[in-house]
Amino acid sequence: MGAVVFENQLFDHWLNKNSQDISIKLDTEQATVEDMIILTLKARTDYFHHMDVEFRDEFKKIDKKFDRMYTAMMWGFGILITSIFGLYLKDFLS
Repeated sequence: MGAVVFENQLFDHWLNKNSQDISIKLDTEQATVEDMIILTLKARTDYFHHMDVEFRDEFKKIDKKFDRMYTAMMWGFGILITSIFGLYLKDFLS
């Protein structure tokens, strides 16, 4: 049984049941056009699920990289402002 695709358990159950029945039927009979469509749909939904999981993992990695870059930029900005303010105070107090 594959993963639930499109958040529709009824469709997923129907697709899994029919694709299993067709796989069993292929041992003794030739596939009809409808059978091939169902098997193709099953292959596509499995592929979409795989790609969804893979893309979500990649986006999580990218999000972590942006968080680190943002933190580094904020620290750099803070150090720059502190340096400028220090120079201003040095000139002002001199």
